[in-house]
Amino acid sequence: MTMHQSSIVRSQVRPTASNRRPLADKASFKPYAEAELNLEKILSETQALESEFPQAPLPLRVPSNIAGQLRWYMLLDVAALVLAFFASWWFATLINGHFFNRSLINLASSEDLQRVLQYFVISCAVIFNFERNGHYKLRKPFWLEAKNIVETLGIAMLVDGFVQFASKKDFSRLGLVLGWAFAALVIIAARATFRAVMRYRHRWQVSTLLVGDGAMAEDAYLAIKSEPSLGYVVTAQVNDLPRTFEEAGKSWENICARHNADYVLIALDGLELANAEEPIAQLMREGIPFSVSPPMRHMPVLGMMPQYFFSHDVMLLTYNKGLEQPLQRFTKRCFDIVAASLALILVSPLFLIAALLVKRDGGPAFYGHKRIGFNGTTFSCLKFRSMVVNGDEALRNHLANNPEASAEWHREWKLRKDPRVTRVGAFLRRSSLDELPQLLNVLRGEMSMVGPRPIVVAEADKYHSDIAYYCRVRPGITGLWQVSGRNDVSYAKRVQMDAWYVRNWSLWHDVAILCKTFPVILSRAGAY
Repeated sequence: MTMHQSSIVRSQVRPTASNRRPLADKASFKPYAEAELNLEKILSETQALESEFPQAPLPLRVPSNIAGQLRWYMLLDVAALVLAFFASWWFATLINGHFFNRSLINLASSEDLQRVLQYFVISCAVIFNFERNGHYKLRKPFWLEAKNIVETLGIAMLVDGFVQFASKKDFSRLGLVLGWAFAALVIIAARATFRAVMRYRHRWQVSTLLVGDGAMAEDAYLAIKSEPSLGYVVTAQVNDLPRTFEEAGKSWENICARHNADYVLIALDGLELANAEEPIAQLMREGIPFSVSPPMRHMPVLGMMPQYFFSHDVMLLTYNKGLEQPLQRFTKRCFDIVAASLALILVSPLFLIAALLVKRDGGPAFYGHKRIGFNGTTFSCLKFRSMVVNGDEALRNHLANNPEASAEWHREWKLRKDPRVTRVGAFLRRSSLDELPQLLNVLRGEMSMVGPRPIVVAEADKYHSDIAYYCRVRPGITGLWQVSGRNDVSYAKRVQMDAWYVRNWSLWHDVAILCKTFPVILSRAGAY
């Protein structure tokens, strides 16, 4: 593995009585008598293994900062549901009272009290579903946790609406929608705030032992590092698990004590993972919190449906083909049409202003460039013109006279200092406003709101065999590349991102990428 020990941040977890490293060499402490020092030297020579790992079993280590802290989520969720209910009810009745002369909340009436009881029962079901899905036991990445919250409260809203409709009583539809939508936002925000406070107080970080030496371990390390909300901080690494396991007397308690770790992350490649059957079984027997990262490189991590067999230690992961299914394609297309239509309405003033500014030099406002689209067909990708009218000739002359620029162009198909770009065009590019006309491409069915970055025909060779992934979907206005560094990311990494997006597509991923796009545009990271 290329990750060096020095590159891993050392322990950020405050030592406690349960995770303090056992004393291995008493001779290093001055208060001990000379006789004790001699005794320790004799024991270290005759019982080297015992001097490194004590024979007496250590108490079972289940740190409260892994399991116990998540229980606060339940109180936060209950408070959020109560706050959302009364806030939405007050707002809805205020609006109805102003326009329709309806009274504000009155808990003394039997009808309002019945509504409160209905909400209470559905809220209990929401909390129970969170518990069943591990929200109060397992730490989850932010976007996965947010997805579970939105899905659960969306279903709760539908159930709540059906119950009120079936009761044949008048109810506020505005209050229904606002209540559950506000509850979802408050729960997500409250949990994020709680984690931020705990991280600030250094009580959220979990000292993690990484087991593995290879590409899987490298990927696992980078993955947990990219999710600071998880709080897993790799403080030590075990490269040779069989030897370490034997030296520790086949005790994970001893291994964790030696490395001051409260959590174990196993990220072994295929053969090493198969040979780690006994250590993993012992890890479960000792009850130490752990996770296993199985070899999944170049396979979909989202689109695999797990199947297990009664009384067998076998699991099948079956690919469900994601965007190749008609229903998934229809869902994505409907989302594109709705999102593009709303976006065009909202940005129409900017659209008009940008078009007028571009036309001031006498050239056309729009520029269409041939790009590869769905199923390998070509289309005209629309943009606000950001270059001079004779751009192709200016580029040829610049590349002919600048070898460094020529090398950059053939490597990235972009130039940091492009002589063709106008002053207005430079601003439009940095702010990404030049891509607004692509909303028209989305409505015409040539592009998607989220997808791979549209490429020209000459770039197809750089995708090699992964061009098959690119051609399965419509290119997007934004995508993983745009929210992950844009031009600061290598071309090979961009191809990898496009392939990952297609293999692991979900509507929630599209929503997450769109949400990440706005901060990236405002920061102008990697834009030129």
